[in-house]
Amino acid sequence: MEKLLYTEIGPTGSEYKKMDWKDFVVHNEYEIKGFFGEFAFLSNFWPAKVFLDDVEYTSVELAYQAAKWKPENRGYFQTCTESRSIKYNRKNKPDGYTDEDWNIKKNEVMFSLLKQKFDSVLNPENYKKLQDTGDKYLEELNWWKDIYWGKNKAGVGQNILGVMLMKVRQNDVI
Repeated sequence: MEKLLYTEIGPTGSEYKKMDWKDFVVHNEYEIKGFFGEFAFLSNFWPAKVFLDDVEYTSVELAYQAAKWKPENRGYFQTCTESRSIKYNRKNKPDGYTDEDWNIKKNEVMFSLLKQKFDSVLNPENYKKLQDTGDKYLEELNWWKDIYWGKNKAGVGQNILGVMLMKVRQNDVI
């Protein structure tokens, strides 16, 4: 099964037409707002070798969604697509953490996975691409209204993913 990178049906399950992203992203010499097109590699859906509790996953998104579950209940996330992993967690109550505990833990999990995705040895192509962004501002501008990890089309949001990516690029810690 071919993996989708924000095409056809988005992570929220809403309709999305391929190439709609061109209507709202900003890609210039100073900033990358929207992880699409040539900057799709910044998306958590982009292929990467990452590990969660010594189990390999093929993207940050799959490992992140799996992290919400007890290790013995994560098998589904090794065989599904990124979009299906999100939908699965919306339909089923993850059993790894309480909601309060996950809210405390989720940034740590994400940052650890991003460091792996852009590790020079584990994923050298991703590492080079991230370094090639230089000191550009990175923003996870999105149409699915995620205002925690990114910003919506109106510019509202925390952009936690963008901030983490800039820290990984500079080899900073959170």
